[in-house]
Amino acid sequence: MQIPPLGFSAITLASLGGWLWALIWAALVFAAIAGYGGLLLRGFGVRRSNLVLAATAGFGPAILLGGLLNLLHLIYASVLIGFVVVGVVLTAFLVRGEDQSSVPKAGFAAKSLVAKLLLVATVLALGYRVAGSVHDCYQQQQDDFNYYLAAPKKMIQTHSFGSDPYSERREISSIGGNEFLDTLILAAQHLEEVQMGDWTLGLYLLALLAFALGKEFELTEAQRYALAFFIAITPQLRFNLTFVVLPGAIFTGLVYVVAKRELTERYPLAQAAIAGGMVGAVSSMKTSNITLGVVFLLCVTLLRWWKRGPSAAIRFAAVSGLFCVLVMLPWMVANHGTAGTWLFPILGKGFHYSAYGHYVSPSNATLSLFLKKVLPFCLPMLAIFFAEFYFGSHDESTLAITALALTAFVGSVMNGMATGGDSVRRYNYPCILPAITLAYIVFAQRRNLASAIRRWQIMEAAAALVAIVTAINTGTMTFSSEYRRSWTGLQASLTDYHIATADVHDEYAALQRAIPDDGGVVATLENPYLLDFSKRDVMIADFPGAASPKPGWPTWEDGEAFARFLLGHNVRYLIYSYNECDGPAPFATCDAMLDAEANKSLVNPRVTQLIRNEASIGIQARHQYGELALTRKHIYDDGKIYMLDLTKPAS
Repeated sequence: MQIPPLGFSAITLASLGGWLWALIWAALVFAAIAGYGGLLLRGFGVRRSNLVLAATAGFGPAILLGGLLNLLHLIYASVLIGFVVVGVVLTAFLVRGEDQSSVPKAGFAAKSLVAKLLLVATVLALGYRVAGSVHDCYQQQQDDFNYYLAAPKKMIQTHSFGSDPYSERREISSIGGNEFLDTLILAAQHLEEVQMGDWTLGLYLLALLAFALGKEFELTEAQRYALAFFIAITPQLRFNLTFVVLPGAIFTGLVYVVAKRELTERYPLAQAAIAGGMVGAVSSMKTSNITLGVVFLLCVTLLRWWKRGPSAAIRFAAVSGLFCVLVMLPWMVANHGTAGTWLFPILGKGFHYSAYGHYVSPSNATLSLFLKKVLPFCLPMLAIFFAEFYFGSHDESTLAITALALTAFVGSVMNGMATGGDSVRRYNYPCILPAITLAYIVFAQRRNLASAIRRWQIMEAAAALVAIVTAINTGTMTFSSEYRRSWTGLQASLTDYHIATADVHDEYAALQRAIPDDGGVVATLENPYLLDFSKRDVMIADFPGAASPKPGWPTWEDGEAFARFLLGHNVRYLIYSYNECDGPAPFATCDAMLDAEANKSLVNPRVTQLIRNEASIGIQARHQYGELALTRKHIYDDGKIYMLDLTKPAS
C-alpha cells in the first residue's frame, strides 16, 4: 500500500515507520541525557527533579561521559546504545515524567480564547519543525559533503574522534562534543538522519523550555503561551551541519537554570555546576560558543556579587568554572594528541595554517571593515540590554535575561574581532536569538506590575513585535530559510530519501577497492562520507592547504615541494575529486573557474581577511594538485576522481 508522494519517492509504510522510529530514537537519546542530568542533580542533593531541569542539566554530564568514551576509544554502536539504555533507566528512577508546574496538561489547560489559540499555534509550530527535522535536503556542498557528514561516521567506525591533520574543519570547528551526539543518533539510524543530533534534540529541549520559562517568571496565562509561541517560531540560522539549534536551546536553558529561584535559594552549588556543565557542553560543540558561554558565566558572577555579595559570586565562579573545564577536559586531552592543540585557538592553533605565519591573521581587520561588518549587527543587542536594565525589574531572576543580552553583545563583538568581521550572524545567533525572544519576559513582567500605565502595554507589544519580526526574518532568510527547509525535510522524511545516488555509491565503492594498504592516504573529495573508514584510514583534506602537520603545508612552493612534504609525513597516496565545478568541464578548466572565483574575493575590499586567506590558499593548493597530476602515476582515475602514487612518476 502506497500513499501519494509529496515530491520525492513514494511514501510507503516502511518509510513512515522509519520516520517515526527516528523520532522515537531521538526521544530516547534525549531521555537518556535527562537521566544523566537527574544523576547530577541527585549528587547535589536535589532528590527528584522535573524533566525540564533534568534535560537542561543533562548535556554537561552526557558530553563529559562521551569525552571519556572517546578518550578510551570506545565509540562503538553497542556502547552508545548501552549509554542510552542506562540514561533512560536513570530517567525512570530519578526524573518526574513532566514538570507539573510548567507543561500544559492534555486537553489544553488554557482558559481564555487568546491563550488557547496561542497554545494550538505553538504546538503546531513545534510539531511542524520536529516532524521536518529527521532529514535535511540542504546539505552544504563545501562544508557538509566534504567533511561534516564524514566526521561522525568516521568517529563511529574508528571508535574515536581521531586525528585528521589535513582537515581545517577538524581543527577549528569543535573538539568533538557535537560529533558525539551525532554518533548517538547514528548508533541506531542512518547517515541521512545525522542532523537530528542538533536539530531534533535542540527542538525537544526548546519545546520543554518554551512552557517552563513563562511559569518560572510568573507570567499571565496569555503571556506564557505568547512566549512559548515566540520560541516555537524562531528558528536558528542553519547554514551547514555544525550545531546551532541545540546550542540555541542550551543558551535558553542557561537563563532557565540561573533564574530558577529554587536553585538560587536552596541549591546554589547545583545551579553553578549545571550552568558550568552546560557552558562546557555548548563550548565543545563549536569554538565560537566558548566566548559566548564564558562571558555569560562572568555576567552571572557579577550579578551574584551585586545581589548576594562577593562570597556567593566567588562560589558561583569557582564551581561553574570547574564544571565547565571538567566537561571539556577529556575532549581537550584527546584533542591535544589528535589536533595538536588543547583548544583552538585559545590554547594553541594546532595544525591550522594560522599556526605557521604564512598569512595575515583574520583578526587584523581594518577599523573601517570592523565598523561595517560587526558593530551594525551588535549594536541592537546593546540597545536591548540597556532597555532591559533601565525599564525592567532588577529582580535577580529577571536579570538573568539581561545578562544574556549583554553576553550577546560582548560575545558577538569579541567573535567579530577574532574573525575580522566574518560571519558575525552565523557564529553568534545561538545566543542572540534567545536574547531577543526572552526580552519579551522583561517587559511583560513590567506591564504586570503596572498594568494601568499604557506605556508598559506598548512596550510589551513592541517586544512581542520584535520577537515576531526576528522569527520571520530568520525563518525566511534565503541564506538558511528553515521554514522552507522544514517542509522539504518533512517530504524527504516521509519517503525513502538518500543523500547520494546509487551511481555515486558505486563510484566510491570502486575507489575504496582501489586504495592500496601500503602507505598513508590524503583525500580531497566531494563525498568522503561514502568511504568505509573501518577498512582504510583516509585522512581528509577538506580545504587543502588550510591545515597540515609541522612545518606546515608548503603553500608558496611548487608541486614537487608539496610531494616531498607529504612523503615526509608517510603519505604516499593523494586522492582528488578534480571535477568539482558545475557541468562536465575537464579538471584544468574547472580549476581555472574556481581560481577566477577566488580572485574576485582577493580584489574585493569588502571581503574579510579570513575569506581572502581561504581564497589564496585554495588557488595555491589547486595548482600543486594540478602539477602532481601531470608528474605522478595515476593508479586510479574514473574521470571524476584520481589517485596518485607520489613515489612513482607518470608514464
